[in-house]
Formats: sequence, C-alpha cells, structure tokens
Amino acid sequence: MNSIQTTVLLFFVIATLAAPATAFQESEKRVPSGDLSAFFNPPGATARSSSKTTTRTIDSKSSSSKKSTSSDKSSSKSSKSADTAGSGTKKASATTASDTKTDKPDITVSTTERTSKKKSSTSKKKASPPEVADNGFQVQIDVDDSMGELEGGVSFGEPSTINWRVGVLMATGSNAVQNVICRIPVPTQWPEQTVSVENEDFPTEITDVTWEKTGNIKFLKFRISAVPAGEKFVATVTFRVTTNQIIAPKNPSIFRIPERKTRDIKAYYSASPEIEIRDSKMKKQAKEIFANSQSDWNKVQALYDWVRDNIEERSGTPVGATKAFQQKFGTGEDRVSLFVAMCRINKVPARMVFVDGTQYAEFHLVDDKEVGHWFPCKVSGIREFGEIGEPKVILQKGDNYRVSGEKKKLKFVPAKATVRGTKPARVLFVREPMSAR
Repeated sequence: MNSIQTTVLLFFVIATLAAPATAFQESEKRVPSGDLSAFFNPPGATARSSSKTTTRTIDSKSSSSKKSTSSDKSSSKSSKSADTAGSGTKKASATTASDTKTDKPDITVSTTERTSKKKSSTSKKKASPPEVADNGFQVQIDVDDSMGELEGGVSFGEPSTINWRVGVLMATGSNAVQNVICRIPVPTQWPEQTVSVENEDFPTEITDVTWEKTGNIKFLKFRISAVPAGEKFVATVTFRVTTNQIIAPKNPSIFRIPERKTRDIKAYYSASPEIEIRDSKMKKQAKEIFANSQSDWNKVQALYDWVRDNIEERSGTPVGATKAFQQKFGTGEDRVSLFVAMCRINKVPARMVFVDGTQYAEFHLVDDKEVGHWFPCKVSGIREFGEIGEPKVILQKGDNYRVSGEKKKLKFVPAKATVRGTKPARVLFVREPMSAR
C-alpha cells in the first residue's frame, strides 16, 4: 500500500470515528400514517428468527407478566425503567452507552378507574401494591393523579377498546449499523383513557429499555446495539387502549373562567409553537366576540362558532393560528390552533389534543365549587362542543413541549432515532391500531 492509499484510508477511519450523531425523525404529520401492515412484514425483509426474540406479555387484569424465550441468547438482554410520575414537567434523559443495566426490568403501568360518573358522586381507585410474577418482573398498577379529574363536569359514555401498536423498522445498507437510540411517544393515561401494555416483541439487539416521561408525554426509549449489513430490523410494543365517549354537562351555566392560574393550568395561558397570541387584529377580534355573550360557557362557545364559520378548512401544511386568521383559511389543525389562541387571549386556559387521525381542543373552566374541568370541542368536522361522540386513541395533550435533545420547543412530539456513525438505509416509525388492514 503506497503513501497516498494509506493517507486516504486513514482519512476515512478518522471521519467514521468522528461522525456526528445523525437524527432520523418521523415526518411532521400530526397523525399516524394509516394502514402500515406492510411495515411489519416488509417485502424482502430478513425475518428475525424466534430464537433471537424475547416476548413479554402483560395481563392488565391479573397484573401478571409472562416471558417466553426460545434461546439462552435472550437471557443476555437487559432493561431498565424510569418512573417519573408526577404533575411537574421533567426532561427525558437521553440513553447513553454508559447507562447502568439491571438484570430485571421494572415496568410501571398506570391505570385510572373508568366508571360512568355522575355530578353528585366521586370515585377514585386506590393504588394497588406491586405484584411480582413468577419470572420476577414487577408490574405496578397505580393511579396517575397528575392529570386531574373530569368528575362533576363531563361524564363518560360508551368505551372503545383497541390494540395499539408502536414500533420501529430499520433497514441497513452495505454496512452494519450500531448504537441507535430510539424515542417513541406512546399512549398514556387520561381520565377518559386507560392504557396497559399487552406485549413487547424486542429482538435481543435491543438493550437499555426505559419508560420516561416529559410533562404529559410518556416515551418508550431503547438502544439498538447492532444490526448486520443487509438486514431489516423490527421491534414493536402493543398496548390495549380503552377510550370513553365524553358527554357534555347538563348545566353548563355554572362554569366560569378561573380567576387563579393554578399549577395544573398555568402552561395553557401563553403562546406556543404555531399558537401565537400577539397579533393585534386577532386579539381585537377575539375580545369582541367574547364580549357579546353572557355566561362564560357561551363566551367560549362564541369563539368556537366564529372559527368554524369564518375560517375555511383546506388541506396542506399547517401554517399556525395567526396566518390562518389573516388569510381566513388553514388546515384542520390550524383551525384548532386559532380557537386555542383566541381562548388564551381571553384568559381561558386551552390546549390542543392530538388523537388518532385528527386533533381537537380542550378548554378549562371551574364550577361553583372552584373545581376545574377540561371540556373538549371538535373545531373541524361534526359540531361537538363540550363532548366527544366518537372516542379515538389520545396520542398527546398539550402543544408546548421542551424535549431532551431538541433545539426548540415542539407543538407535537414525533418519534426519533439518533445514530452515531453509519447511517441506516431506512428508518420508519409507526403508531397505529392493530385493526388497520
């Protein structure tokens, strides 16, 4: 090998070792991409043999878990979980190569009792102690009180239950890929929604599995240690999600705008990405609409009807509340953003709710006992104010998140993979109902 060849080879070695981390982020679509059955059975994929895969099934009814392994190789898999429950906002810590591994993963599954609630009654399910299955896995069923209650405001109707799958597909090119960190938001608990883990299908290349939380969002995070060249890698987790219809209160006149910015609603007064509240003409319009109604419920409803009647819905890329107001058209998401912005201009806490296939808004009022309640409204589609007739899987509530590893605040938090070194040929994420065919 001559000196020129040696110099070139040394250059490529140094470049590979010094390669910066590359992020592969899910497209900016705010909704899942529909029927992705081919995602889990990609044409020409090299199927991972069962001898390399560990599957854990968690029965939410008995709070027990089962682990089946076809090879001693899967015993080398190690995981850990991070329980960051609480009402405060916490940053999700990035998984690193130096993370400490544990022999027995510790998975926490939170559930909230879903019963039909009447205005005069309150019911809360107490946390049950952890139960240890035969394999040593701990599954704790508890109540997440940080989300607040809807009792006394709305009531719940018919539930809808579905298996919801999240996962990642990675195809390698001519080179092996190592040390990939994946972050995937997953459905979480809300008063109207119960979530439990059905099963996990993780190849043994996956290590350092954690469940982390930032504000209202829960993430599944894991590391892919190595995938050989010319292979396709699939890892999935399946959840059972039950979401209830929301029925509007019978006497909305008792609800009014809160006078105090309590901790649980403080974040929903100010501007957030694509929900701007500084435009002078938009502020003037929002206040004029608000002033023409009597009860606070009717004031919010007047904003809702104005957006539905005056902002045309068009397909395309979301442009934000201000531009939608100025041009009098926008996407369905823009219409929700504008309604939320107009609420905040009038000191009404409001937020976006991202669900399977669409978005809607929630606004916050207090009753005659100073108890706060969140009320939903569909700004696009069938008119539903204070109620939701067709329950959908809730992916995210809120629209202003600072997430570890992101340079700016996010309106919607997508899935993301970060890799140092060789770039995979393809990385795809999915969050979809199992019934999609």
